[in-house]
Amino acid sequence: MSGSSEPPPPRKNPFSPMAVARITDFGATPDAVDVAITTDATRQALAHLDAYLDERPSRGDRTGTVVAVLGDYGTGKTHLAVLLVRHARQVLADPTHALYLDATADSFIELYRRFMRKLGREGVRAQVSEYYADIVADSLQSSGLTSDMLDWLGSRKLEPQEVVERLGLMESALLREVQDTLREVTNNKDFGTALTLLLRPGFEHSVWSWLLGGAPDQVLVERGITTPIDDEVAALEAMGVFALLFGGRQRRFVLAVDELDKIFSADSRPQKRTMAAFQTLLQVFAKAGACLVLCGLPDFKSVLPPAVRQRIPYTVVMSGLSQAEVREFVELAQEPLFGRGRLAPFTVPVIRYLRDIARGNARNVIRLCHRVFRVADDAERAGGEFLVTEDAVRQAARELFGSLSADDVEGVVRRLLDADGYDHLHRHLLGVGGESMADFWVTFPDRTGGCAVLLTRSLLDNADLDAVMRRVTAVREADPGAEQVLLVNGVVADGVAIQLRELLGREPLVYVERTFPEDFRALIGAAGKRLGGGGDDPLTALRVQVERLARQQSSVYGFVERLAEHVDGVRTSADRQLGAIQRQLGALAGDAALRAPADRLPGEVEQLFRDAVDALDDLTQVDAMFGEAFEHAPTATQEAVHRRLRMPEFTRAAAQALMMQRAVQAFRAAVSQWYRSAGDPDAEDRLEALCVIYDDIAEFLPLFTLEPLFSLPPWSARAGNLVTGVNQGARRTRVHHALRNLSPRVRRAVDRST
Repeated sequence: MSGSSEPPPPRKNPFSPMAVARITDFGATPDAVDVAITTDATRQALAHLDAYLDERPSRGDRTGTVVAVLGDYGTGKTHLAVLLVRHARQVLADPTHALYLDATADSFIELYRRFMRKLGREGVRAQVSEYYADIVADSLQSSGLTSDMLDWLGSRKLEPQEVVERLGLMESALLREVQDTLREVTNNKDFGTALTLLLRPGFEHSVWSWLLGGAPDQVLVERGITTPIDDEVAALEAMGVFALLFGGRQRRFVLAVDELDKIFSADSRPQKRTMAAFQTLLQVFAKAGACLVLCGLPDFKSVLPPAVRQRIPYTVVMSGLSQAEVREFVELAQEPLFGRGRLAPFTVPVIRYLRDIARGNARNVIRLCHRVFRVADDAERAGGEFLVTEDAVRQAARELFGSLSADDVEGVVRRLLDADGYDHLHRHLLGVGGESMADFWVTFPDRTGGCAVLLTRSLLDNADLDAVMRRVTAVREADPGAEQVLLVNGVVADGVAIQLRELLGREPLVYVERTFPEDFRALIGAAGKRLGGGGDDPLTALRVQVERLARQQSSVYGFVERLAEHVDGVRTSADRQLGAIQRQLGALAGDAALRAPADRLPGEVEQLFRDAVDALDDLTQVDAMFGEAFEHAPTATQEAVHRRLRMPEFTRAAAQALMMQRAVQAFRAAVSQWYRSAGDPDAEDRLEALCVIYDDIAEFLPLFTLEPLFSLPPWSARAGNLVTGVNQGARRTRVHHALRNLSPRVRRAVDRST
């Protein structure tokens, strides 16, 4: 034993497992863990911002601007938005005149309330006080007093209220002038009145409550303010008012709004009144001499009408990182760990390969770097070489990428084909060899031949390419006229994509949940049009459309019939189940009381943890199942319990879910403990360490291991299989939404609460 030695402790991983931009306090010094490399998009956006900040407008000639930052998930939009706000704060005399706002809600009402909380009551009051100080200074100049008082007032050594009180000036007349000025600046009578009241003691609470969307109380109603800010049009108008307020007096004001695609998307287009109000907001920002940065997915700008798009003069499009930029990032990220920028344990060929697999997506690059660095460090500690290999990159990509299981992707494809009324066969063999099997064979009654849909995992190297090319060739030999759609559940390396483009005439379709239905339907429709047949005959075309509508109608009728059967079953068993449900609710309430945490966290932080725990609770329903088994359960219930326990895939997945739940609860307890010492100098580092610990644990508890639970009906709805078909996707979405990227979302919520 004396000759044995303990392996060295693992190195600190210099790459973030969260791979998301951190939103902190926007101090003058960037966060040490943030690694910033200058890309073309960064240079372009900073040039637009500097042109705005450096402009010296003449009196009465102020100009603002609007910049759109567009890019897909993980391309660095949030990182760039934070960089722009931090840069503006370093340049502006008043750093509070540069704000970052994330549109985490789906309406402008909540966005406006977030905006107001960012400004803060004291921040708004200080801005109004600036106008008051100007008016008091003008009054003093006309009175012929010495310049000392003016200097003190201008430097804010004295507040305007103190000057008015010391010199015995007529406060009511001055405040009326402030009110008139604010009405003129904001172009809004209600805001001119309300903002002036902020300068008077005793009115702050009433005014601030109204500004946050509450109903005006009696003191405001008596002054003519009767309408709350409680719809999207009013919220947008109010944001414009504050752009005028903060951008007035020849000041600069920068507002970056992130994730606007949550409000503007093809699935949820705002109403015409809201769109018109948004257009007015853009005009107001320009009039106020303010800068508005709008960040979102490419969809966000495409849904805007032309009149609104014309109000956005500059657009910055995020692109993938180049090989040189990935190398620069790796070297900069490792500098704090090794004392200097270095490439090892990476090599130039590995950097090139990693970049190709990630397609330059910044988030995917960081996640891959984090995973393979840990693999290399573990290998060295076990006696091997501290080196990242292409094999390690491939393995990490297979583990990290691929949003759904193969069965889930097949289910999505089947539902789309059924919904559109296409005839199709599942796993149809076109030739004599197994490689000629199409995962889906779609036929068109008015066309000869059909379209083969081929599903494959990530395509990362020549072996993957050879396998899929053999399938494509086998299908082509079995049916030379067949169309082919290659669907990839994962990622495609750049070199593989180029070769497949030459073979297929187009790049493969990579499954992306947001865009897949529209892209897949377009490819299938185009494939049908390219096939030969009797498509030129109008009667044939009409017959095909009628048959397709008939199949769609039949599918709807089948669903309605199953729904009717389900409702009848529920009605028949309602009386019998009511007592059991009441007992279960009582038991669950008692259990929840036992498990209720003693220390309650701030609302948004608490909600994140509660959503994660509740989603896993509802998925397993283990407590409800065992509780019902012991409550004088009928034989059928006992047999149902036994059936589930005999399913190894259920017991493994349920155990995994319980472990996830315990990990989340332990994370919550650690964050709760952290709040007790949140004011310590090293609090930020300790919170970051907690997030990293949870992420390291979560890597060993991947969400795909819960798939067997999604395919089972909830225990409380096991009597019919209709619930499974209807709710399976929703249950998966709820769990994924609650668990994915939990630690960065907790971190952001904590930052907002402290």
